[in-house]
Amino acid sequence: MPKKLASLDDHVQDITESRGRSHAGRFQAVPEGTELVGDVVLDSCSAVAAAFAADGFKWAKSGLRFSRKAGPFTQIVSFQADSANTSGHHVAVAMHAQVKSAALEKWRQINHGVTDSATVWTTQAGYLGPAHTYLKWQLVDAHTRADEIQSMIETVRGIVLPAFDACSSMESLSTHLLARPEITRFPDWALDIALWVGNKQAAEGLIKIFLESRSDLAAFFYQEYQRQRQTPVVGKAANRYQAFVRLCIDASLQIPA
Repeated sequence: MPKKLASLDDHVQDITESRGRSHAGRFQAVPEGTELVGDVVLDSCSAVAAAFAADGFKWAKSGLRFSRKAGPFTQIVSFQADSANTSGHHVAVAMHAQVKSAALEKWRQINHGVTDSATVWTTQAGYLGPAHTYLKWQLVDAHTRADEIQSMIETVRGIVLPAFDACSSMESLSTHLLARPEITRFPDWALDIALWVGNKQAAEGLIKIFLESRSDLAAFFYQEYQRQRQTPVVGKAANRYQAFVRLCIDASLQIPA
């Protein structure tokens, strides 16, 4: 089962424990017969990826990731090896999920988006679940490794693929946009996405989410909104929030009073 890191204290404790396990093997010759970190990580991650070949995913050994195309989207699961990994002592791996779109990237560049990247969303796999916890799997023990690999497969199947399904088409993304916290967590960036898929109602919902979640920026937003209505921004915006306001004006979105 994965280790669940739900707080900063959990992460600090995990780092301390990882370094403690790794300390005994650092700067020493690896005993003959010991499984090497690189081999364990590669074999385990490729086994996880193989479980999703029938779903259209392709394994990329060089990037420790597997991905597939779905309409204008690329859906990616990637693996991150722990920096404290030491052969025979500590071999931990985390998983991350991401959705990208070259078409969204192009739209952002043409329409002065809040960001100019291709990313729809990206997050640690555990943050997609209702518990919202960072997940890490320990693969050093050959006797329990199969269970850890199965747990990773179940995590992808149970919480990552449903998130990918919301980004299987433009229509699906438009329908599920406001219900997906991995997207609405950054409502200013998500405004690009809502306008790209042509969902004005979702775009206006994101403005409300932004103002409620970033009350520290509400005064700036309204001041900048009035300023840009008088003097539109030309060229590249000074920052993401100025770009956010410009999109609201350019798309004629209704602003909460």
